[in-house]
Amino acid sequence: MKINYGNTVPISTVDWHGKVSIVFFLRGCPYRCPYCQNHALLFEKNMVDVSVLEEEIKSSRPFVSSVVLSGGEPLMQKGAVVHLAGFAKKNGMLVGIHTCGHYPGVIEELIDADLVDKFFIDVKAPLDNSRMYSKAIGCQDFSDVHVDPKISMEKVSRSISIVLGSRVELELRTTLIRDLIGSDDDVRLIARSIYDLTGRRDIPYALQQGSTADAMLGSLRKIRPLSRDELVDLASVACEFLDNVYVRTREKGNEKINFESI
Repeated sequence: MKINYGNTVPISTVDWHGKVSIVFFLRGCPYRCPYCQNHALLFEKNMVDVSVLEEEIKSSRPFVSSVVLSGGEPLMQKGAVVHLAGFAKKNGMLVGIHTCGHYPGVIEELIDADLVDKFFIDVKAPLDNSRMYSKAIGCQDFSDVHVDPKISMEKVSRSISIVLGSRVELELRTTLIRDLIGSDDDVRLIARSIYDLTGRRDIPYALQQGSTADAMLGSLRKIRPLSRDELVDLASVACEFLDNVYVRTREKGNEKINFESI
């Protein structure tokens, strides 16, 4: 089997909080998020045999406990993900998947096959606002986005519901970019849409500090990233609807903020 392969992080402590992981970045994505840092993975092919990645998994085993498949959008390559997840499981490792949520059918198949321990699903914008979702996934800036934002929102919502209906762990997350998706109102609308979809306040939700230095859209590259303090303020907004809210920054990593102590 050939895999359209990007690169590997042999040892990571940031891609699955609390776990030491080997991370594989697979190429391809249906979106063109303007702030994307991995846009080099979207346009070219690098086909390698799956045995190359298998050897990396085996050699990492003494040092890591989990395999994370990221991208790009890994679920575009269903066969590769099924194979790698199965190989990791046979080697006694946990499997996590970073996904934009655009492939709920693949998520359901992976859960039914007991191949994934945790999904990390991006909520790019409010799940009930097609205009904002369109902006967040690049429909307004790039002509090669061939997805309907309304259908994308429906697919992400379905993906979230599928995982919540299973025993697989779930983390929702939003990358925040100043002047794109990053205001109080933006976060309030996203958090409310998550609560409206799920009816639950306990879902882990991470606000991620977006970096724009290498953003796909050139006009974003000079925008100053949101600070940790600004993200904490935004987390307090999300907490109007959700209880397990985290901020993720370069300064302090992954933090669950206890607002009573601030």
